[in-house]
Amino acid sequence: MNTSSQDQTVNGLAPVQDSNLGIAVSIPQTSLVKSYNYSSLITEQDCHDAMACAQSIIDAGNYFKNSPPYQTQENVFGRTEPFWLKYRMTFLTSVFLYLGKEHRVANMMAWVYMTDRKTQPDRNTLWHHHNKHGMKGLSGILYLRVPASAAGTEIAPNGPEGNGKFYIEPNSHTWNIYPSEVWHRPGLNPTDEFRFVLAADIGYYE
Repeated sequence: MNTSSQDQTVNGLAPVQDSNLGIAVSIPQTSLVKSYNYSSLITEQDCHDAMACAQSIIDAGNYFKNSPPYQTQENVFGRTEPFWLKYRMTFLTSVFLYLGKEHRVANMMAWVYMTDRKTQPDRNTLWHHHNKHGMKGLSGILYLRVPASAAGTEIAPNGPEGNGKFYIEPNSHTWNIYPSEVWHRPGLNPTDEFRFVLAADIGYYE
C-alpha cells in the first residue's frame, strides 16, 4: 500500500517522517496525539461518499438519542462500501504505528458525528473519554469536513479541570490517534454548515 503523503503540521509543529511507510507523522508537544496523513490514498470523493452515507444513516433515524446530535448508531466500519475499507484499514495502520508494532486488537468500531450551530449543546457538558472496555485502547479522529470558522477537537491531557489543554488542528485525510482515556470535546462550530467527524475506538492487548 502506497501511503506517501504531503507534510502537515499540528499545533504549529513540523512532522517527522515514518521510515516504514512514508506517512507524515505530526507530533504535538505532548507527543500524546500523533497524526498520520493518507492524502495519497484517501480522496475527496471518499470524503464526499462517507459524509453522504452518514447523512443517510442519520436521516433514517439511526443515531443515538441519548448523545448530542447527531452521532451515527451504526458501526460504519462494518459497512462494505470501498471507501469505508480505506478508512478502516488506515485507522488500523495508524494504531500500529502509534504503538510501534502490531498488537492483537478487539472492539474496533467507528461512527460519524455531524453537528452545526443549532445542534450544539453547552460545551461544558461535552467533556468525555472513550476508556470503556476495561482494557488498553486508542481512539482516532478524522475530519471529513470542518467549516472554515469551526475548530478542531479540544484535548485535555490533565482532565477537564487541569492545565495544558490544546486543539487538534483540522487536517484533511488524516487520522489523529491518542489514548482512549484522554478527555476531549468537540470544537465549536458557529456556522449553519455541518461539521463531519469520523471517530473510531479500538482495544489492544499488550
